[in-house]
Amino acid sequence: MSSPVTVWRHHKNIRNYLGRRGKVIVWTKVFVAPAGFEHEAPYFVAIVEFKDKKRMSLQVVDFEGEDLKKNQKIVTVVRRLGKVKLDEVIEYGIKAKPI
Repeated sequence: MSSPVTVWRHHKNIRNYLGRRGKVIVWTKVFVAPAGFEHEAPYFVAIVEFKDKKRMSLQVVDFEGEDLKKNQKIVTVVRRLGKVKLDEVIEYGIKAKPI
């Protein structure tokens, strides 16, 4: 479990990435997820390039298809990260959504 202070510091930086537009450079579909993310498998992860040429590795959400396409346009959105127990702090992060 992340400490509430760590989560709060992370959440302060989310606004710097929210709503940015970019494109998919390369992607993969994850079938065997790491601990804590088993409930999300299978899911897509992509390296995304933004207009300022910076790149990030992001999970792709709200995607129904079988394959992403290279140069697929995306926008960054806020989504919950992982599952939390009743006594834990809910952590949010940036993910990519196709447009």
